[in-house]
Amino acid sequence: MGRADKRRSRTLSEIFLRYVLAMLGALLALGICTVITFNILVNIGGIYPANYVERKINEAYDTIQSAEEVTEDMIPPLCHYVIFSIDGKILSGNMSEDSVGIAWDVANHRAASGHYFYKVISRPNESVVLQYSLAPQYQSTFLREHFIEPQNLLSIIAILGGAVIILLPSVRFGKKMRQKINPVMDAVERIKNQDLEYEASYCGVKEIDDCLSSIDEMRAALKDSLERQWKAEQEKNRQMAALAHDIKTPLTVVRGNAELLSEKNLTEEQESYVGYIVSSSLQIQNYVQTLIETTKSAEGYQYIYEKVRIKDMLDDIRKQALGLAEVYHLKINWEEQYAHETVNVAYGQVVSAFMNVIKNAAEHTKEGGAIYISIKEQDEGLTFIVVDTGSGFTKEALLHGTEQFFMDDASRGSGAHYGIGLFSADTMAKKHGGRILLTNSEETGGAKVEIFLPFR
Repeated sequence: MGRADKRRSRTLSEIFLRYVLAMLGALLALGICTVITFNILVNIGGIYPANYVERKINEAYDTIQSAEEVTEDMIPPLCHYVIFSIDGKILSGNMSEDSVGIAWDVANHRAASGHYFYKVISRPNESVVLQYSLAPQYQSTFLREHFIEPQNLLSIIAILGGAVIILLPSVRFGKKMRQKINPVMDAVERIKNQDLEYEASYCGVKEIDDCLSSIDEMRAALKDSLERQWKAEQEKNRQMAALAHDIKTPLTVVRGNAELLSEKNLTEEQESYVGYIVSSSLQIQNYVQTLIETTKSAEGYQYIYEKVRIKDMLDDIRKQALGLAEVYHLKINWEEQYAHETVNVAYGQVVSAFMNVIKNAAEHTKEGGAIYISIKEQDEGLTFIVVDTGSGFTKEALLHGTEQFFMDDASRGSGAHYGIGLFSADTMAKKHGGRILLTNSEETGGAKVEIFLPFR
C-alpha cells in the first residue's frame, strides 16, 4: 500500500454506505429486468398473463350458456370443467374427483376452498362449473406439465440473483478492507521485529489511518526511548570498564605485597595465608579482566571453549574453596569420582560459576559449619554438587533462585549478596548444554545445588 493523502481519507461509514447503495441499485436493476423480461414473454405469447383464463371464460360464457349441448371444445383453454344435472348428477367433465365436491358447493352458492377459482354457468336443467387458476401459465403444454410455474421460476431467479448481488460486493468489500488493514499489520510486524526505521503508509480509510498515525507516533517514541536506553547502557559500560580498570591498580599492589611477604621467613600457617591471598588476588584479577571484556561486548562475554584436564580444573576449584573456607571458618568435605581425563569447557567461566555457588553456600552457613562438595561422572557428563548446613532455600527461592538479581531476604538474604551467583552459574550451565537444579538436602537441611555439564 502506498502513502495516501490523509486529507482525502473516507470514513468506514462512507465506504460501507457506498457498498450498500451499490447493492440496492443492483437489486433494483434486477427487479426491473425481471419485470421487463416477464412482460416481453407475455407480449410475444410465451407466457399467458394471470387473467388470461378469466378473459377466455368471459368470451366463451354466452356460447356455453346458449349452446344446445356443451362439448369439450367449447371449454376455454387451461380450464377444467364439470356439468351437473339439477339433482347433482355428473353428466360430463374432466375435473378431478377431489375438486368435484367443491364445484357442487359452488354451483349451490356455497363457499369454495382451495387455491382454484370457479365460474358457474347456469343452463336449463344443468350447471357448468369451470375451474381455473389466476396465475401466469406457459403457452407450451410440455412446459406446463414438466416445469415449475413461471412466477415461481422468476422468483427463484430473482432470489438467486439477489444472493449473488449481495455476496459478490460483500466478498469484494471484505477483500478490500483486508488490503486496507495490511499497513496496520505490517507496522505491527515491523515493530515486533524491532524494525523502527520503516516509513508509515496510509490506506485512505480515516479510522485505519488514525490508528496508523498512532502506531507511527508510538514507533517514534519507542525508537527514541531505545536510543536513550542504549546510550545510557553504553555510558554505564564505559563507567564499569573504567572502574574495573581502576581496581586493577590496588589489586596489583595487594598481590605484589603478598608475593613479597611470601619471600620472608614465615611459619607454615602464615605461608598458607599468604598463598590464599596471592591465589585469590589472581582470581580477582581474572574476574576484573572478564568484567572489562564483558562491558566491551554488546552481547556479553564471549565463551571460548577449550579441552582441559578435569583434575587441573577441580584442583583449582578445591584450592579456592579451601581458601574461602578459611575466611568463613568453615569445613570443606570434598569428594570426586570420575573416569574421563578431559572435558571441553570455557575454563574461566566454569571455575567462576562453581566458586559463585560455593561462596553462596559459605555466606549462608554458620561459622563452624560444613560445606559438602562432590563431583561425580554420570549421564555422559560431570555433576557438581554443593550442599551447605544453612537454613535451605525457601519455596520462592527454589522457583526464582536462578533469576538475575533475585534476593531471598526471607531466609538466605545478605546485605552483600545481589542475586548474581546462581544466575551466572545457570547461564554457564546452559551455555555448555547443561542444567542447574536447586533443592534442599534431606541430610543437612541446607541448600543443595547441582550443576550438570555434558562431555560433548
